Amino acid sequence: MNREFILPDLGEGLVEATIVDWKVAVGDEVHIDQLVVEVESAKSIVELPVPYAGTVVSLGGAVGDTLNAGQVLLTVGVGADAQLESDVPAPAPAQATEPAERADGTAVNAGSGAVLIGYGTNDSEARLKRPEGGRFKRRSKCAEPVAESYETGASTASAANPANPANHATAAASPATASARVAAAPAASAGSAATANPATTGQLDESRNSPVMSPLVRREAKEAGFDARHLQGTGPNGLVLRDDVRAAIAQLQTDVPATVELAAQNAADFGDRRVPLSGMRAVTAKHMASSHAEVPKATIWLDVDVTPLIELRRSLQQATGEKFSITTLIARLVVAGLRKHPRLNSSFDGDAVIEHGRINLGLAAQTPRGLVVPVVHHTESMNLRQLRDAVGEVVAAASEGKFPPDRLRGGTFTLNNYGGFGVDGASPIINQPEAAMLGIGRIKDRPWAYQGEIALRKVATFSFVFDHRVCDGEAASQFLTFVTDRIEQPELLYADL
Repeated sequence: MNREFILPDLGEGLVEATIVDWKVAVGDEVHIDQLVVEVESAKSIVELPVPYAGTVVSLGGAVGDTLNAGQVLLTVGVGADAQLESDVPAPAPAQATEPAERADGTAVNAGSGAVLIGYGTNDSEARLKRPEGGRFKRRSKCAEPVAESYETGASTASAANPANPANHATAAASPATASARVAAAPAASAGSAATANPATTGQLDESRNSPVMSPLVRREAKEAGFDARHLQGTGPNGLVLRDDVRAAIAQLQTDVPATVELAAQNAADFGDRRVPLSGMRAVTAKHMASSHAEVPKATIWLDVDVTPLIELRRSLQQATGEKFSITTLIARLVVAGLRKHPRLNSSFDGDAVIEHGRINLGLAAQTPRGLVVPVVHHTESMNLRQLRDAVGEVVAAASEGKFPPDRLRGGTFTLNNYGGFGVDGASPIINQPEAAMLGIGRIKDRPWAYQGEIALRKVATFSFVFDHRVCDGEAASQFLTFVTDRIEQPELLYADL
């Protein structure tokens, strides 16, 4: 019996992932919870364990292919009757949508102990067909022309059937391939021009109400100026996929004004190149733009003598024989400051401010995949050693940029040490839905007034940016001085015990 391991729901609206590396091949034996594939979503790289034991029958895609949540990632043959993909005849289209029966009568939840949303521990074969009409009342109308939109000779049932192994490549087809499909339909109609606008050739039909499940698909279509429901979807039961939207966008752009083409030609003559945003870079760009447009931020800063904190660190390491980073010591002071001033550990919510009970500290990190903010959860309950170990795990993982999805969500405040880039200060963009961020500049020797004399001290600039809707400058200043006073005078911490 074959069991399908589907791509799980990665959370936070992430509905697709790209295969980075296969750790198994067809014919390999796998055991429950063995790591079999590495996939990249828009926010992280994740290694996924297989929830079944048996023989790998087929792979749902090649390295570089993009799959949607719910598509088959891997097929495992269980038991003596397991057969490789090359030995199994192609399933009949008429039977592909029928739910498979269990041969052994075991419970649905038997298998993996791994915990991920929709992880596939239930048999994917048990998914039932939607009732006719379903939540999309006009589904039958938008699904009828599917067979006509393909010129490959494939039947409608076969094209819409995710269980067909030949269809996995279709579901993960590149935008260019989808563009060719979409362009074929208008070209086949009589009297249509080769560069016809989809809105006038039937590609976009305002009377059509195709099913659209992905928020990303809806948003991408909206940003391009049309409604995704007006497209003819190429997915199961006429579902509109991301490739369909991109193909429609490409079709809309075929009639490019001559001035734009000339500008593009001039750019090429001077060696300019267009680098498309994809993956995490695209998500970061939208997140930054949204925060900058919506949040009325303000920034305050202080130059701070960090020499006492450096000396405290040295004494602490000598007394314990353990290592502690300056970032860990500052993070501990930040947590104490947020407990004293909970308004800065909050989020703006329309007509209210939500003060969070937990202090989930985000640590801005530059990784090979770009800027990410992994989160150390529940720092309010950690002692210094626990916080040090948690921060150390983040720093170690940052070198590869591989963080599990739960490590990239739930932050309530961000600590950003950009001194490592050799700069003194910055006015960073707030990481929504958080309300504030503390930045640490580089530590350098500077002449400083100390005990009535000018001395050479270790000084750094601390920048604090906050959402002015959440608090006024007084509250922000009280928090910043709470932290910096205890950097310059660590003994003040005893007054708070």
